[in-house]
Amino acid sequence: MKKTNIGLGILVIVVGLILMNAERVEDLIEESQSVPLDGLVSARVILDTGIAKLNVSGGADGLLNGHFSYNVKRWQPEIIKEWEGDHAVVSVRQKKSTRIPIGPTKNIWDIELNDRIPIDLHVDLGIGESRLDLAGLDLEGLNVDVGIGEAWIDLSGVVPRDMRVRIDGGIGSTTVYLPRNIGVRVQVDKGLGSVSAHGFDRDGDVYTNDAYRASDQTIEVTIDAGIGSVDLRIR
Repeated sequence: MKKTNIGLGILVIVVGLILMNAERVEDLIEESQSVPLDGLVSARVILDTGIAKLNVSGGADGLLNGHFSYNVKRWQPEIIKEWEGDHAVVSVRQKKSTRIPIGPTKNIWDIELNDRIPIDLHVDLGIGESRLDLAGLDLEGLNVDVGIGEAWIDLSGVVPRDMRVRIDGGIGSTTVYLPRNIGVRVQVDKGLGSVSAHGFDRDGDVYTNDAYRASDQTIEVTIDAGIGSVDLRIR
């Protein structure tokens, strides 16, 4: 009987500590934020989602348009802007928290980027699902940390230019669509993960498309597959 009482006491304490550190789930909050061009000729954009579903596309009139839907108040994103003449560094971040939300949560980021100026894009996906539809964007470079979850990255319609792409796979699956008409070279460190490639020539851990060495521009891709799966596709 004493052991049972002690066990129940410990359980009560553990549940109490969880509830004390729980994040309150509230009614859905929806808000929009934007960053104007203001004469910018280039920018570095950093998206750090934490725990969220992220959708990225082009079409913004300014540098960035963001629409956010969330039901945990602490998850309100913050935008940090630093201007350096006609270049800007813009970060969109979810505030960090060690508290655990109790109940059904929602956190969706819909981000539009400008497709008329060169952008160096860095994405930290954290936990969640993401779709990066980068068709039409003038990317100078791309760095993606997949984290935990599923990611779809479409580079098939980017503006033709030499570009370096780095993708750090985490736990989950990553699908990367690459252009048919721009030379592509992919170096893969598959680690414990798996890699499949459709429409590529393979030489060891290097994958190239038919346009490699034939086009004026080249996209150099480095992928660390982590312990997840990576699927390369030509589009």
